[in-house]
Amino acid sequence: MGLKTMTSRERVKRALHLQEPDRVPRDIWITQDSYVALRRELGLPPKVSKPWDWQNTPNAIRTGSTTWSTDAPVDLDVIEKLDLDIIRIPSYPPNGGRGFVHRPEDDLYLDEWGVPHHRAEFETGYGGAHFEIRTYPLAEATIKDLDDYPWPDPKDPSFLGDLPELIPRVKRETPYAILSQFGRGGIYEQAKYLRGFEQIFIDMAIDQDFVHALFGKLLDIELEMNRIGIQAVGKYLDVLRLSPEDLGTQTSTLVSPQIHEELVRPYYKRRFQAVRRMLDEIGNPECRIMYHSCGAAYPMMPGLVEDGMEVFDPLQPLEVISEPWRLKQDFGRQIAFLGGINVQSTLPRGTPEDVRAEVRQRIKEMALGGGYILSPAHRMLPDIPFRNIKAMYDAGEEFGYYPLER
Repeated sequence: MGLKTMTSRERVKRALHLQEPDRVPRDIWITQDSYVALRRELGLPPKVSKPWDWQNTPNAIRTGSTTWSTDAPVDLDVIEKLDLDIIRIPSYPPNGGRGFVHRPEDDLYLDEWGVPHHRAEFETGYGGAHFEIRTYPLAEATIKDLDDYPWPDPKDPSFLGDLPELIPRVKRETPYAILSQFGRGGIYEQAKYLRGFEQIFIDMAIDQDFVHALFGKLLDIELEMNRIGIQAVGKYLDVLRLSPEDLGTQTSTLVSPQIHEELVRPYYKRRFQAVRRMLDEIGNPECRIMYHSCGAAYPMMPGLVEDGMEVFDPLQPLEVISEPWRLKQDFGRQIAFLGGINVQSTLPRGTPEDVRAEVRQRIKEMALGGGYILSPAHRMLPDIPFRNIKAMYDAGEEFGYYPLER
């Protein structure tokens, strides 16, 4: 076991700038139901009351940091207890900060995009729930209909909530790196939720004018929210996470690389480059831009890297195309990675020794030369036992100090 010689913020910055810190940095991504159990297992009370406790602020997120998940904002006492290095402070929904709005007549929940969701309980025996989309509001829309749709207002000040006061205070009063996200939908990803998965793929084949019109609307909203957020608090950030954009299934990309190049990549490129300019203009060129994609995204990686992605998450440990070692081998001199510990098998169903072995392997594959942050490969659900969460971070402590074993 080594010796810590850096603050968490210094450690994360060094890793993200592709240099070796004192220890591999650590992060967490967890759902609300899992977080309640985690606090209990750590011997912590259900709530805390420290001045930077954003869970107890008036505009706190109640339904997660995306439009369909139940992500938990993680409190400072948990970060201290697990010896983590990053505080995630995302913005709020641009609908008065309310997130989902319940529609009692049909028991559905409307998100800020007008997409109706059904709350579905997990059938695992461990509790917890997620939100399923039941209908797609733009399923039969034409290009003309897009002008009349009630889009979220990216200038709605409620989406920032208390962040202009909170984020500077966290920066001033804690040693942790700050990760935030202002856009709340994305381009390709949100198009699937509004248009429908099947229909948007049909559009990409036979109605590309509609695709360009829809992607253009979504890009404008994404960029405006990022502009407002960056101007307000961008100078305090260490990582800016753009809206997630899943590109693959477990075994393949969702569309062909050719279609991606023609229809999707131009919008990503504009987004990466515009956000980079915004960060540079407010005097924070060191803030790294993070991009999320689940699945087998490897064929799109060269374009993402070239266009401005600087951190890739969640580093899903797939055995087809996008293995972590392959991503590190091919792109590790240009970008950093976050994630990598399997939430589909190892963490929920493995033994603590299995978890320990995977963490050891992932650090060996990913962390040489810096550029790696240890974290679960997606949000942790209630089926992951505390013993395996503990084993993950204990193994990070055991194997994560530099110089690393080879």
